[in-house]
Amino acid sequence: MESVKILDRLAKAPGVTGFEHAGIRDTVRELFTEFTAGFDNAEVYSDVNGNVYAEVGEGGPKILIMAHMDEIGMAVSKIEKNGMLRMVSVAGVDPRVLPGGEVLVYGRETLRGIVGATPPHLTASKDKAYKMDELTVDVGLPYDKVVSLVSVGDRITFMPEGVLELKNGFVSSKSLDDRALVFAELVCLEALKKRRFSARVVLCASVNEEKTGLGARTASYSVKPDMGIVMDVTFGKASNTPDGFDMDKLTLAVGPNIHPKMFEMLKAAADGGKIPWEYEPCMGATGTDATDMQISGLGIPCGLISPPLRYMHTNAETISLETLENCGKLCAEFITNIGDDWRDKLCLD
Repeated sequence: MESVKILDRLAKAPGVTGFEHAGIRDTVRELFTEFTAGFDNAEVYSDVNGNVYAEVGEGGPKILIMAHMDEIGMAVSKIEKNGMLRMVSVAGVDPRVLPGGEVLVYGRETLRGIVGATPPHLTASKDKAYKMDELTVDVGLPYDKVVSLVSVGDRITFMPEGVLELKNGFVSSKSLDDRALVFAELVCLEALKKRRFSARVVLCASVNEEKTGLGARTASYSVKPDMGIVMDVTFGKASNTPDGFDMDKLTLAVGPNIHPKMFEMLKAAADGGKIPWEYEPCMGATGTDATDMQISGLGIPCGLISPPLRYMHTNAETISLETLENCGKLCAEFITNIGDDWRDKLCLD
């Protein structure tokens, strides 16, 4: 597997929350089709909300593995008379990283733009961080031309520069939250090709996780799995985030959003596969698709796997490729370990 090239395909594709049809949906469907080749009874399909699924295997329980494919971004809120665009955040962009950055505006044509701000010479406070409503996007065109190409509501993304390979197996890009874990789903598929297992495995790249949870709610309800695993990033340790998690270990969440027996089964799979991990205590909703999956239908036993990510919700999200691949390998190990006693393993004594 050419990991960086595949991750690059995922990270570059446009797909701001609610706008996944702009590119990422088709990219995921193409990759799911490529990676399910060789499986018997494999299916790849989408639903009315834009979720993309890959199903493989047969017999045993139905296991839903989910990672969201939407990304944070911006949207055009106003077109000024000088042709400049005002914007609002969609799903949590940090405005401090925007000034001077390059963006793409997805209008009737895709336009390159620069995020501009009032020069520090002309501001009262030289140290003040800019707010979103103080920034503009300059596409270099006059008002008449801009309004012919751009409308209020059009989405804006960070410039998709592609995945940057750093030292020591680290990679950096926009949209690794959570395209990196869609990549981990592909790692899981690749690993399952070499294993024998008894389960119907449904991998889902969900929409709208960053805002409404639409994808997780509808996918969980329609698939009706016996158990589910969500993969999403958590906070990685850095000098400016000392309370984050070690980048060389994935985390397993524990808390009320996580089924205790799913945690134990994931823990056993990680230990059996010699995959480094640590606990992530989550004493409430996890803020991931697991929050919505858990309460779908009559309730779904959920587990949550997370690789630590630095600089979340910026254009320089950074992750360890080895830890990321271990997330997919852990899912494959978990699936391989499923036996006829899976109902007993889930039973709360």
